[in-house]
Amino acid sequence: MALRRRPDIEILGSSVVHTGPIFQVVRERLRLPSGLEQDVEVVVHSGAVAIAALDEQGRLALVRQYRHAAGDWLVEIPAGRVEVGEDRLVAAKRELEEETGLRARRWSLLREFFAAPGFCSEWLSLYLAEELERVQTGRLAHDADEELEASFAAPADVLRDSRDAKTLVAAALVSARAPRGS
Repeated sequence: MALRRRPDIEILGSSVVHTGPIFQVVRERLRLPSGLEQDVEVVVHSGAVAIAALDEQGRLALVRQYRHAAGDWLVEIPAGRVEVGEDRLVAAKRELEEETGLRARRWSLLREFFAAPGFCSEWLSLYLAEELERVQTGRLAHDADEELEASFAAPADVLRDSRDAKTLVAAALVSARAPRGS
């Protein structure tokens, strides 16, 4: 895991404050081109994928899971971490199957964005997955520490009810797409 660097930003000092299995926390002192100096702490993350999986009725596949940082159960689109060196589309296909028991015949990249750039380097790739099919045999199991409940909802309902940023972005992007045949 490494931070992206701009050549016009001078790093005056850098230290790793914490290293865990999912991310590092790095403390840095930097100087902007204007001369302004800043002290920052950044969660350095290997990145993630998220999947806007649409069924034949145009509903999004969702998973309900407990998120301790939020202190609640959240309903989200399927998503997961990208291992260092892993192809992002391969990771997206894996996460969709693990979390929902679905596979898709058609994939496209909807958007890439920073999840929380004020403090985290996580770069998220959001894929559109269509022509879904339920995995009948040999399904990939979800991670041992996950308790998931899968469902589907219309993008408008997701926009109204979701409290998760990547899920809101996915529902908004899917809602903004031109209807088929246009």
